[in-house]
Amino acid sequence: MVRPWVKVSLCQYQEPKRLTEKRGKPLSEIIRKAVSEFLKKKDFPAGPAVSSLARETRNRYKSVSAYFPRSDWSILEEIAKDTAKCKTELISQALDEYLGK
Repeated sequence: MVRPWVKVSLCQYQEPKRLTEKRGKPLSEIIRKAVSEFLKKKDFPAGPAVSSLARETRNRYKSVSAYFPRSDWSILEEIAKDTAKCKTELISQALDEYLGK
């Protein structure tokens, strides 16, 4: 297991946080499950350019510590490299899909 700090947008942070209080599951588990289900997809379209969080948008994200199996984290890094998206964008997309947004 690896335990990186991941960034989650403030609006995305609210729903998983509410679920942690309701179900008694840790936030890390919800994020891990969302990413795990996201990685099962086969189609990850490539992005047009290298992506990163713009400096002015960083205050709209919350840093959260989450545990991931090393294999999932490696796949996420590989997808980020192949699609030219940052891991934060991929985790955000995974949470959106998991939460049904």
